[in-house]
Amino acid sequence: MKNRTFLILISFIAILLLTACTSSPTQSVISAPTPTPNSVSEQSTTDSVSTQSSTTDSVSSQSNSVSNQSSTQQLFVSISSTSTQNSTSINVHTLPGAAITIELTYCGQSSKETKYADSAGEYVLNWTPDAKCGGMATAMVTASSNGQSSTSSTSFSVS
Repeated sequence: MKNRTFLILISFIAILLLTACTSSPTQSVISAPTPTPNSVSEQSTTDSVSTQSSTTDSVSSQSNSVSNQSSTQQLFVSISSTSTQNSTSINVHTLPGAAITIELTYCGQSSKETKYADSAGEYVLNWTPDAKCGGMATAMVTASSNGQSSTSSTSFSVS
């Protein structure tokens, strides 16, 4: 009698486990028609096209989110300068690809040029000061990107 009860209990548990593994209340059973030899290649082509389409959509949405992130970054500009007897460098750091306009005032003259930051957001302007004219120089740097602009300036001694 104990063996029979044990066997019924084990059978009942096995049936419950099999039922739980093979169907779910949220899943519906859909019977798909068996493809004929002519429609097999058409079905494979359709499946691969829809897979490629979803992959393209995924890549496209990832690309859009990256673009949105870079366009929402706050533009900034920081500058530093280094001057020796024969050369001067103005180092600019901003967002990658930003337009950088540098207006340099030195020895009573002013020059202006626009360049672009590299992929790290860096740009270096190297120039040789006039040996006859020493004193203070001023660099005003404006970075522009995605409709934003930021300006900073520095003054430094040139000998």
